[in-house]
Amino acid sequence: MPIARALLIAALSCGCYSALALGRARIVDKGRFELVAAPGVTAVATAHGDPNPRPSLELGVRYGLTDRVERGGRISDSGGVASVRTQLRRGDTYGIDFLLAPGLAYTATDKLAAELPVLIGWNLPRHNQLVLAPRLVYQLRFGVGDQAQPAAFVFAGGSLAFVWQVTSRVSLAPEAGVLFVVYAAPGFNSFTTPGPAVQAAIAVLLNP
Repeated sequence: MPIARALLIAALSCGCYSALALGRARIVDKGRFELVAAPGVTAVATAHGDPNPRPSLELGVRYGLTDRVERGGRISDSGGVASVRTQLRRGDTYGIDFLLAPGLAYTATDKLAAELPVLIGWNLPRHNQLVLAPRLVYQLRFGVGDQAQPAAFVFAGGSLAFVWQVTSRVSLAPEAGVLFVVYAAPGFNSFTTPGPAVQAAIAVLLNP
């Protein structure tokens, strides 16, 4: 088996849900696009204490539908997510931006999730922003055990990022996030890890 194919199969079998916001707490302007590329790393706690870190890569695009609503999608080496981000508040310099970003996420090869991130951004001079993004996730895992219906899991966590405006069109956003299991369907605790999943990435945001 070629090495590239073996690495792809290994990445897909991990099935790690992405808990990072990878952007500002402010939607892009109406009629404009934002492109996202985010190399990173994911580590998931195991029963043997090995965090099993692995590289990750996410690519995405956002489009401003109105002055308050934005649609977007991201794909990664383990799945993808489609979301609608709604701006609830915009602040001036040193003010607070606030938006909701509900979405649907697929994680290869057997998980479907509804997510609700809440992005809170503290605006700083030179268009920089500090972003806190707590989230709740309701996930269904298919083909678990011998049961026909999917097993339900609930996760909670969040991330923290600093968005640095490098040029008028390019920003860098280092971000770290953590996700905990808060509920597992009765009898299916063994299908979750004993500790949190930890993720980190540096997103490149391009506004052409």
